[in-house]
Amino acid sequence: MRSQDRLFGQLLWDRSGNVGLIAAASIIPLMALIGGGIDMSRGYLARTQLQAACDSGALAGRRAMSKSGQFGQPEMDKANALFNANFDAKLLNAQDVRFETSANEQGQVQGAASASVPTLLMRIFGNETIEIETTCMAELQLANADVMFVLDTTGSMAGSRITGLRDAVRDFHKTINQAVTDSNTRVRYGFVPYSMTVNAKNLFNDPDAPMQRDWFVDSAPYQSREAQFNTPVYVATTSAPSTTTETYATTLTSSNCTKYAANKYPSSGTNPSSSGSAPGNVTTRTYAFVSWTGGTSSKKYCTRSVTTRLTTHQTKFAFTNWRYKEVDLDTSEFKQGSTVAVGTSVVTAGAGSVIDPAVHSYADQAGYYDMVTMAKKNGSELHNIGLTNTTWNGCIEERDTVDAANWNPIPDDAYDLDLDHVPDSDETRWRPMWNQLSYSRSHQQHVDTTDNYSPAYYACPSPMMPFTEVELSADPNDVPAWLNTYLGALTPTGNTYHDIGMIWGGRLASSNGPFEANVNKDDKPVSRHLIFMSDGQMEPYIWGYDAYGIEALSNRVAPFNSTTNEVRDRHTARYLAACEAIKAKGITVWVIAFGTALSDEMRACSSDGRAYSASDTTALRNQFKFIASQVANLRLGE
Repeated sequence: MRSQDRLFGQLLWDRSGNVGLIAAASIIPLMALIGGGIDMSRGYLARTQLQAACDSGALAGRRAMSKSGQFGQPEMDKANALFNANFDAKLLNAQDVRFETSANEQGQVQGAASASVPTLLMRIFGNETIEIETTCMAELQLANADVMFVLDTTGSMAGSRITGLRDAVRDFHKTINQAVTDSNTRVRYGFVPYSMTVNAKNLFNDPDAPMQRDWFVDSAPYQSREAQFNTPVYVATTSAPSTTTETYATTLTSSNCTKYAANKYPSSGTNPSSSGSAPGNVTTRTYAFVSWTGGTSSKKYCTRSVTTRLTTHQTKFAFTNWRYKEVDLDTSEFKQGSTVAVGTSVVTAGAGSVIDPAVHSYADQAGYYDMVTMAKKNGSELHNIGLTNTTWNGCIEERDTVDAANWNPIPDDAYDLDLDHVPDSDETRWRPMWNQLSYSRSHQQHVDTTDNYSPAYYACPSPMMPFTEVELSADPNDVPAWLNTYLGALTPTGNTYHDIGMIWGGRLASSNGPFEANVNKDDKPVSRHLIFMSDGQMEPYIWGYDAYGIEALSNRVAPFNSTTNEVRDRHTARYLAACEAIKAKGITVWVIAFGTALSDEMRACSSDGRAYSASDTTALRNQFKFIASQVANLRLGE
């Protein structure tokens, strides 16, 4: 027994061989530790990939939503496609992979992803899978932005098209409204509706940088007419009457006395009688019975009265004809927005006639009188002129330009294409359009006719609007009342002149031009965009009255006798020059062709290919939503 006790005691205290036992005992916890680390690494890798795939899918869905304006199955499919492209389930041997997306009222696309990843080593401890899940969200977020809309409001935009355009701009605003997350963000819209010209009426009321009345000339040439007064006529002036009596030298019978009193005895005359003719003096005598007295019962002395009037004649000049020609007109009152009377009608008289000075039109001096002068001198040097009141509606003729074919570079004297020059001379000042006084005629220098032509075809679009801050709302579908009112007033009319729209879009958006105080208000950092939309190609009408006069006669854009196609090519070159000038200012230009071909000129006008086509109003609305999403920044949210 003592021997056994000694043996067990020795074994108890003997340390030889313990390393192997300890190593054997440590294998299981080491395997758990290493296996857990490996599986945790695989799980972390899988979750990272799942998060990246979820983010990519949400961004793809939000981008697709920007184009369609809704989040339905097609948008979900695009989100799923990008999720699957970024999550390699086979590499991870992942199972039960799920990805679901939805959109909320704030325009955010939310996603949730989950998957099961099988373990490699931890399954021996009963943990066969690692469950991973994550969420993601994509939204638009906007910094300060100024957006100038240059909108074709020509006659072809009537009906459903103008309605679609109004809705498209509203959709643009709703998309922008969803993208604003910072209450300090400032968003402004400006508008240039255009057709044959543009309308500056509202610019005079801008509190930040109003248009100045002295930026317009005091006189300008118009394709108008003058009235020629050189047909001699006479205005009679009759003196006060003087009356005397005459008694016949011998006695007369009662019958003869009656005849004598009527100037029909002793010879037959007239009562009244006159001598002389116009333009000389005319004497008129009127006879009347006074008495038959004395003498016998059958014959007595006869007395009559004689009233004499002397009429003198002045030579005046009646209307002869209209002379249709280019005429310099006084615009000093018209440009102020005042009501200006103009002479528009006359009452004619035959040559050599004695006219009624209260009815017939005439001039004291022969000559030609323009329609403004006719009204100013009516009642003094001119008489009985029919007047019409005119008031400027705000549409403009452009300032001086050149009829060049090459617009690269822009010619120095083409002040209309100089977006930044503040008017300081008549060459650099604009002209108020005066459509009531502008007439087409043949290519002759002047046309003399008594015909009363109608004014030339003319179209004045809705007024432009400088950059105006829009109210942003927590309700993503809210549209400011003023914006709804403005859009509702857009009126389609006239032919298509893209160049005048782009010129004024660039002018109102330029940070260095006449409206820089408005553009640079508060010196905020801002991205600037110009959205140009048209439903047609350049379509000048050379016999109509546009921003460059009546082009067949004024020849400000193209030389005398140019064809419509030649004039169109000149306007197209100016349009492209305006586009380049705008892009050179760092303004991003977006172009939309609505129901028409996306021409090479439209593509060239856009910034880096930002040119799109829309076949119908639904497509137009979606394009405006898409551009709004690009103006904003697509980002991942929390």
